This record gives sequence, C-alpha cells and structure tokens, in this order.
Amino acid sequence: MSDIKFSALWAISGIVIGFSAISISYWLLHSTIPGYRFFAGPGIVAANFFSEEMIFGRKLALC
Repeated sequence: MSDIKFSALWAISGIVIGFSAISISYWLLHSTIPGYRFFAGPGIVAANFFSEEMIFGRKLALC
C-alpha cells in the first residue's frame, strides 16, 4: 500500500472516530463523554499557556 493511501486511510478513520464520538456525546449522552478530561487533559494544559485568562506571572516564567 502506498504512503498516500495509508495516510488517507488513517485520516478518514480519524474523522469517522471523531464524528462518532461527538455524535454519541451530543445525541445519546447529553453530557460530556466519560473520561474526556483525562484524554483531553494534555491539550487543555497546552492551550492554557496561550489563553488571555492565564496569570501574567506564569506567562512571564515561560519566556
């Protein structure tokens, strides 16, 4: 299998998994997916450093 077909397969499967998770959360659970904070934790922490709501001292320490 060529690299393009392999990467396209992974891209499509990622879209399907993401759409499925959002659909289940929105239409069936009516709340967040159990364990969401655990899996999304690293992304939330990384995004916090670029938020305007972050304490200025922490931003200054990063520089």
